[in-house]
Amino acid sequence: MDILVTAIKMVGGLVLLIYGMNMLSTNLKKIAGEKLKLILKKATDNIFKGIITGIVITVAVQSSAVVTVMVVGFVNAEILKLRNAIPIIMGANIGTTITAQILRLASLEGNSIFTLLSPTVLASIFIIIGFILLEFKKKKKMKDIGQLLIGIGLLFTGLMTMVNMASGFSQLPILSQILSKFSNPILGILVGAVVTAIVQSSAATIGILQAISQAGIITYASTIPIILGQNIGTCFTSVLSSIGTSKNAKRVAAVHLLFNLIGSIIFMIVIYTYQAIVGFSFWNDTIDMGGIANFHLIFNLVSTILLLPCIGLLEKLATLAVPDKKNNDEEEEDTSEYLTILNVLDERITNIPSVAISNSQMVISKMAELSDKNLTRTMKLIQKFDVEKFEHIQEREDTIDKMDVTVANFLVKIGNLELTEQENKTVTTLLKTGSEFEKIGDYAYKVAKLIENMNDKELKFSEDATKELNVIYNIVKDILNRTIETSQNKSMSNVIDIQALKEILEMYREKFKKQHIERLKLTKCSVDTGIAFIEIINAYEKITDHCLNIIIETVNHSSEEKYITKHEYLNILYAKEGEKLKERFNTFTHKYETLLEDNKLCIQ
Repeated sequence: MDILVTAIKMVGGLVLLIYGMNMLSTNLKKIAGEKLKLILKKATDNIFKGIITGIVITVAVQSSAVVTVMVVGFVNAEILKLRNAIPIIMGANIGTTITAQILRLASLEGNSIFTLLSPTVLASIFIIIGFILLEFKKKKKMKDIGQLLIGIGLLFTGLMTMVNMASGFSQLPILSQILSKFSNPILGILVGAVVTAIVQSSAATIGILQAISQAGIITYASTIPIILGQNIGTCFTSVLSSIGTSKNAKRVAAVHLLFNLIGSIIFMIVIYTYQAIVGFSFWNDTIDMGGIANFHLIFNLVSTILLLPCIGLLEKLATLAVPDKKNNDEEEEDTSEYLTILNVLDERITNIPSVAISNSQMVISKMAELSDKNLTRTMKLIQKFDVEKFEHIQEREDTIDKMDVTVANFLVKIGNLELTEQENKTVTTLLKTGSEFEKIGDYAYKVAKLIENMNDKELKFSEDATKELNVIYNIVKDILNRTIETSQNKSMSNVIDIQALKEILEMYREKFKKQHIERLKLTKCSVDTGIAFIEIINAYEKITDHCLNIIIETVNHSSEEKYITKHEYLNILYAKEGEKLKERFNTFTHKYETLLEDNKLCIQ
């Protein structure tokens, strides 16, 4: 019965340890999350900066797996190159060893000089301070700090519970027999890897090992293989996260695995060769918490030093592990490549709002890019219908729809978290902007369908009608390009040009409709082509309406004033920038009239 009670208490200590670690991690992300994206973006200057960045962020979020997921997202979005991501992963491996160094403070118990640093005392101090901040401070940031401190306190409490209970097992002969089997390096590595893969936290499994070590029943011989295995097992999370992602994202996970696998093989060869020839004097001695923490640190530090000059080789090995597919059809690659970016919307990063929001922006930017591509293809279809091009437009439209649903659901989840006022505003803007780009894609596809129907009926536009549609297309394309730039860069420099172009579009729409009616009267065009002509112009105009909605959302996001409607936005714009609008209108009118006369309009 005593053994059962001890086992239950030990499991309870493990739960407290993991819960405290998660609480610490979650609140560190809340406090430091806004800066994580900026830190990662600045990490591309040089190798050493990348390593330091990996260490700092991993210490901040207490999870090398989360850092790997973040890096996967940035590589997938082409913010980071694979080569620049490798030093960050190396740094993340070093950063994850800090937790073990903190936990080793338990070995300072009884030392009068460090009594205040012992986990038992620190646990009480952190929990008391955390409770005060949580209950008596009104600011959200102070409450987050309070929860963070309570998390540290629970982590230490869980650890000490495990340490105290582990001593109860030290006298069991069967336990000593089981642990002695781990001195077999292959078995030890397998156990370390499997347990870490299941728990999905090397910090937690190292903590468990440190707690058991306090019972004085494990040796260096049995522990070293387990630690090596834990470093391999921690790659399971990044490998799992990379399933279904782009090639480069998979390569990030491959680098993570290769780094720990190569490092473990090198250590195994050196350690066991030396042990066989010379022998370590401490090999069969019991290992303590400090010894575990130190070996864990030494392994990751030495592996980084050894493999640092081999970053190019790691990149090549990752490329061999995840080879490029041979595909000469650029159109065919569009859909498959774009869909992979949805994997950056990983639920594990929703508790880092700034990163989750940034990843959502990446997806919406790709939606905008796809909508723009489909718009360009519609004009090519008008000039010459091609079944394959139409099918690619259809595939991209399906992709845009999938992306819209996925990112909208992800943003709703983020919106239900505790966010800052600015983060809430950004989430709302992204939800609306994503929906607008999806509608732009719908209208581009509608144009393609109209042209397909004409092709089925063997109908064609006249030379004049094609020329006029080309004018409308070029204006719409200009508006969409400026809208995407404004949406992504939050720069207001384009808003006057966009409105001036919309006015020109309305002018040409009326002009070309009248000219088309004249062609109908002269039987230069059929009734069916006349209807299609008007519907295509209307669809193009709808695209610019959604562009204007995106501009207004962007203006509202950038402004600290109250939310303004479309009507209010246009009134303000004409009141403040009326003269400049007239000037830009005249400039663009001259540009398009000249191009129209010279017949130099082209597909951009």
